[in-house]
Amino acid sequence: MAQKILKKDRGKKAKLLIHRIKVNRQIYIMLIPVVLFYLLFNYLPMSGIVLAWKKYRHTMGIWGSPWVGWNVFKKLFAHPDMSRAITNTLLISALKLACCFPAPIILALFLNEFKNKSYKKTIQTMIYLPNFISWVIIGGLIKTALSYDYGIVNNILAMFDGSRIQFLTTSKYFYPILILSEIWKSTGWGTVIYIAAISGIDPTLYEAASIDGCKRFRLMLHITLPSILPIIAIMLIMQLSNIMNAGFDSVYNLYNPVIYDVADIIDTMLYRLGVEKGQFETATAIGLFKNVINFTLLIMGNFITKRLSGYSMYSLD
Repeated sequence: MAQKILKKDRGKKAKLLIHRIKVNRQIYIMLIPVVLFYLLFNYLPMSGIVLAWKKYRHTMGIWGSPWVGWNVFKKLFAHPDMSRAITNTLLISALKLACCFPAPIILALFLNEFKNKSYKKTIQTMIYLPNFISWVIIGGLIKTALSYDYGIVNNILAMFDGSRIQFLTTSKYFYPILILSEIWKSTGWGTVIYIAAISGIDPTLYEAASIDGCKRFRLMLHITLPSILPIIAIMLIMQLSNIMNAGFDSVYNLYNPVIYDVADIIDTMLYRLGVEKGQFETATAIGLFKNVINFTLLIMGNFITKRLSGYSMYSLD
């Protein structure tokens, strides 16, 4: 009896789904190129993860190379640089989460308070521009500015007390340089999402609160911020699912072998082993390890965020 009821429910759901597809067929037709793109360039290449369990031979290819079981993973976690890379990755990701994630939210809230539209657009354009500069150029600018011999920062320091600092080869300066450059480059572009969310807030909420005596700061605190909380929750979930990616572009263009103790992350280690040394099976194992951790954090972050705020990116209920 129960099985018959289940079959009927499944039949009703299937008919409802087919009906929805027919009604919204134009949307589904537009979705076909997107689905094909992800199938061809994201899902089909995933078959290559079998390389993590093989000893790669160029002449044999991926499928012809011999199987070695979990030996690649054993060698990977026994690698002397692995523990350091994991620690640095988690530390840099935590610093970015603490410093870089709130920055566009705060900036968007303050930009929303500007009443002069031309001034607001000018400020927005200025803070957006760094996003369009590649990390190669930004890395070069930072290295030039902080150079020990001719950098503008050291030249200014030398004018005052005659001393110069090795910013680029001193471990304790790497994190401040990295985080500040990340904030400068990405904060402006990150405000686009939050400003778009703020523009969708019902103006009558502000009018009603103003009549009740709320000033600008209280309007921002009690109306603007709660209204964009769903977007903040989604962005937080995405940030949490990216913990194992500390930012290859920024780190690679700012670090050097002298400061590997604080700057060497999983991605830079993957680059050295996979690209420079040709250990493709090891690089595949590193990538698989990262993605499994990130996927787990995505599920956990979505669950925790939904429990705390009631908002989530998707529901498994």
